[in-house]
Amino acid sequence: MKHLLCIVFVCLFAACTSEVKQQENVDNQNIATDTGSYYKRFEGTVAGQPVVMHLIKNSRLLTASYYYTKQGKPIELYFSTDSGIVNGYTADEPPAQWDAQQQPQWKIVIDAKSISGKWISADKQKTHNINLQEAYPAGSYQLRVWERSEAIRLRADKEEPSASCSYMLLRLKDDAKKEYIDFYNRLLLKELMNDTTANTIEESIEASITAYGSEYKNELKEEPDTAVESWMNYASINEMNVVMNDNDWIVIRSSAYFYTGGAHGNYGVSYINIDMRNKKVWTMEDILTVDTLQLQTLLEAEARNQYNMSPTAKLEENYLTDEILPNGNVYITHTGITFVYNPYEIASYAQGIISLFIPYDKLKPLLQPAFKQRMGIN
Repeated sequence: MKHLLCIVFVCLFAACTSEVKQQENVDNQNIATDTGSYYKRFEGTVAGQPVVMHLIKNSRLLTASYYYTKQGKPIELYFSTDSGIVNGYTADEPPAQWDAQQQPQWKIVIDAKSISGKWISADKQKTHNINLQEAYPAGSYQLRVWERSEAIRLRADKEEPSASCSYMLLRLKDDAKKEYIDFYNRLLLKELMNDTTANTIEESIEASITAYGSEYKNELKEEPDTAVESWMNYASINEMNVVMNDNDWIVIRSSAYFYTGGAHGNYGVSYINIDMRNKKVWTMEDILTVDTLQLQTLLEAEARNQYNMSPTAKLEENYLTDEILPNGNVYITHTGITFVYNPYEIASYAQGIISLFIPYDKLKPLLQPAFKQRMGIN
């Protein structure tokens, strides 16, 4: 189950959803009144507990993550429309354990500025109210979805085979202060596009699409003109999501998927911890002291916890390695730091992306003084 969720997590394949019983006494159609692409930030309660949600709709998918403010660890949601309710959706959460056969589910209605409905436990025995309102408190930022896609034909006179190249970025809305927009755009060019020469994001992406198309055509130029095989339809998908948008932090998840023939594609995620207040990106080394046995011990304990392994069990029983070291791919929350490992780094492709969350109270001796001051950690 977890590897399927990871694939959906980076928007690669169809969502893994449960069967949903249709609602009674309503028209059997879904009216999608909010058809545009957008990012929205919500606050409210689930089961009476305060939460924050980040909801993103692009031209292909509706995705979200939310967290309980007391706990802080993001929980992904994977949506499908509920055809029995106007603006109705079901959304699955990841299962609590790797081998779980069921998972918590939301049944909600998404209106222009609110979300309401029910949270249903994995065993279907408990339900709780969901009440969320769109909100952008001081220190949060309004973002807009920007998309660009291109289908590049291998042969000009035939639709297939082709290579699909797409980008979905989150950009500051035009009414933000110019100094913030300029900083954020430069940051995306450097951190996301790895481009220090282009003047604009648009220019960089057009150049990237052109280069991708040239590489695709060059790689398959020896294939016969009559050949049309599924493996020849390449794909490159790049998308952004929000992990945190509070206290002048914008924490971004960048997801990438590539298919270049073969049995399956490759995918992965990386994170950018953006300090809008100080116009700075915080790296792992800025946040904590890295080269310590204490940090390795914490990571390995959490890795064992994900599989209910004993403290003395060999990690190789469930991972590709018997030691887990920090790799620099981290994101912060209000309550802790998550260390993220893409497929094949420490686990198999089937296990997907491994995320190890360590709360600040366990990391305090390792946190850099400047980061503790920025986060208000005593």
